[in-house]
Amino acid sequence: MRHITQLLTAALLLTGLGLSPVAAGGRDLGREVLGPRDGWAAAEGGTTGGAAAAPEHVAMVSTWAEFRAALGGAQARGDITPRIVYVQGQIDANLTPDGRRLTCEDYADPAYSLEAYLAAYDPATWGRRRPSGPLEEARARSAANQAAQIRQYIGSNVTIVGLGDDARIVGANLVVRDAENVIIRNLELSDAYDCFPAWDPLDGSSGNWNAAYDNLWIANARHVWIDHNTFNDGAHPPATLPTYFGRKYEVHDGLLDITNGADLITVSYNRFENHDKAMLIGSSNTSTVDPGRLRVTLHHNLFRDMGQRTPRVRFGQVHVYNNYYHEPSGAIYSYSWGVGVQSQIYAENNFFALAPTIAPAQVIVDWGGTGLYETGTLLNGRARHNAVSLLAAYNAAHDPDLSGARTWQPMLYERIDPTQAVPALVRAHAGAGRITGR
Repeated sequence: MRHITQLLTAALLLTGLGLSPVAAGGRDLGREVLGPRDGWAAAEGGTTGGAAAAPEHVAMVSTWAEFRAALGGAQARGDITPRIVYVQGQIDANLTPDGRRLTCEDYADPAYSLEAYLAAYDPATWGRRRPSGPLEEARARSAANQAAQIRQYIGSNVTIVGLGDDARIVGANLVVRDAENVIIRNLELSDAYDCFPAWDPLDGSSGNWNAAYDNLWIANARHVWIDHNTFNDGAHPPATLPTYFGRKYEVHDGLLDITNGADLITVSYNRFENHDKAMLIGSSNTSTVDPGRLRVTLHHNLFRDMGQRTPRVRFGQVHVYNNYYHEPSGAIYSYSWGVGVQSQIYAENNFFALAPTIAPAQVIVDWGGTGLYETGTLLNGRARHNAVSLLAAYNAAHDPDLSGARTWQPMLYERIDPTQAVPALVRAHAGAGRITGR
């Protein structure tokens, strides 16, 4: 699968706990670092995470309170102490240190209720104005209460790794911001549920509900490796969400967003499942920090039952190769590749299995970009005659055309597999609990 450099070959035993994080075969995932050619995160010195952590900064955790403390708690943002955090079993971000589970009612400000909010800001009476006044202020206070509980920053020089095949963090908003050199592996990150989405009647032609939390957000961070994780909505997939004001009451934002000048990121062997907006790369069309950054590699990931943004890109040089796009129903599907302002997507040897209701021309959407380079795509089959140009399909259905010119050449990759091999490889190896060699 990859040749990963091992900084330590000896097993690390956690002092006082008598527990070992060493996986089968003698691999200590906490001490592994990114390979020297494994995508953009390998550039400019590579990514080692917390591999150099001293014993006093190595922790095995099984509760949200322990997890936060191991990262440095409220002081984690900006912290540069090398750390390794091993996650054992399921961690619920809504649990207090004394084991009490908080609900949306616990976070709600006394002056807020959803029923009152819906009545106050119904477009039929409020109109196309953004919510304002005491009830909107109460919603914002409620949101701040929840954020204080579920949001956790991750500092520099950190490795977070799940143990075994059942390590899971539920309900958390993990943020790698203003940090460098971070590794997150072998975890299921599930259901960053926003109890208090904001209604914006000016978002789109009919308005939209906007949630605040990504399962994982990378912002103004460099050298980050996201590997063998599973991202999903847990107990609240899209089909379970109600509709208010004629729009889906969206309680989730992105699964993994990369914005605010983030750079040198590798996203490998992950599973993204049953969610609407998967991955935004780039902050806005007018960002002053994104140009020249947002260099990201996506390889051997599974995108299954996704709505959109796999990924949507602004500005960045993004190498998208050997990914498996599986849309068996098309129930929430909108598009896969979003071509944004000054984006430079290099799409290579990706496999698409699309429901009959999804036309090849739907895979690409132009969000203000000018081109995309595509090669080696297969659609709905393994044989050579299933080769397809999704860019050509898009251009045949839309004007003006997007350019297919190659504006840059990826140089950092370990191997690019034949497209026909991608589904089997990704099904076998992508996601949490599958961090074995190929």
